[in-house]
Amino acid sequence: MANKRFEIELPKEAVDELHLKDGEQFDIQVSNQAFKVLPNRKTEQNQNQQLSIRRFLIPSILASAFFAFFTIWQNENLVPLTGTNSIATWVIFLGEITGMATFMYTHLQSIRIMVDPVKKKVARRLAPTLFFSFALIQAFTSVALFWAIGYLFQAASFDSLTATLIFFIFISVENYVMIYSATLISTTFMMFLLIITIVCGVLVAMVTNSRLLWWQHNFSFLGTAKADFSWTFNATLMVAGLLWATLIDYLFVPIQNRIPRNWRLILLRAFLTFDALCLFAIGALPNDPGILHIAHDTAANFLILGTGLPMISIRFLLPNASREFFIFSFSTAIGMLLSSLLFYGIHYFSLTAFEIFVLTMGISWLLLLMQNIHELYEIKDNTYSFTLKALN
Repeated sequence: MANKRFEIELPKEAVDELHLKDGEQFDIQVSNQAFKVLPNRKTEQNQNQQLSIRRFLIPSILASAFFAFFTIWQNENLVPLTGTNSIATWVIFLGEITGMATFMYTHLQSIRIMVDPVKKKVARRLAPTLFFSFALIQAFTSVALFWAIGYLFQAASFDSLTATLIFFIFISVENYVMIYSATLISTTFMMFLLIITIVCGVLVAMVTNSRLLWWQHNFSFLGTAKADFSWTFNATLMVAGLLWATLIDYLFVPIQNRIPRNWRLILLRAFLTFDALCLFAIGALPNDPGILHIAHDTAANFLILGTGLPMISIRFLLPNASREFFIFSFSTAIGMLLSSLLFYGIHYFSLTAFEIFVLTMGISWLLLLMQNIHELYEIKDNTYSFTLKALN
């Protein structure tokens, strides 16, 4: 057995997808009782790495030079770390410009080299929504980061040189993260980003309003004018809605190309897109008194309805899903129904408890549904079969 030689024959689709050439060498990566066949492109990887370094260093140096010139022109002996006209202010402002510029350039370059015309068309169509979502995420993350830094280092100030070096470090990290994120764009990454955005944003809103005893009002209190930093809660829901809508397109376009004119999938996609719009509307319409309260509650009720209907009809809408997911869907629907009875019927649940239970169960189910759709369809499209042959 040790002296035998083997060969594998790759399908043409895999060769085209990886841009392989005749005589090209491969690496085999073995782990966890499985292996991956990887093209050996160390020289190309090194060139890409050098290009990535230039992409984040050049805009970082230019932004730092502008910051240094401005601090000298202001003739300030000390530059504050946070607050008005501070290091934080300029990192947020210039970081948003340079970070999104490098993100957009890197993503558009990756679209340009795509071979599959369908994937290229989808990527181009979704690019504006993706850019807007990441612009909000970057702004949200930068503000939250410097809010925490300002809380830890209160009244910290630095001389112009030190301030410029600190600025350079922060903006370099921002630009690098944005470039790296652009190279990771996929349905799996966006699903992970969606979960992190929702969890972190809501937790920050809860913590910052703990002294206001927000749970004595309702969950939506976190986004009202009475709450501290209400923008964190509202921005989280808006960004999550945008990411959700973009993720739905990423998942369903290749599915509907492979299974065209399937009205079950069209109906399921319509439900999910409607839910994403409702989630965005809940964040865009804070639960303040007057017309905003009515609009906010309407969007929240539509989200529950738009989640509950596909939940109880999932066997019909997605017949190839696993039996465990069917059971989970019906169990979640029953849990949401019981929560409604405990709130509307016998008034056992408070409004806060009802909102937390229903929203947590609904969003958890929707995320798991997307994961099932991804596993059932997209992974199969990227999986190729080949036969191992013994040569001697």
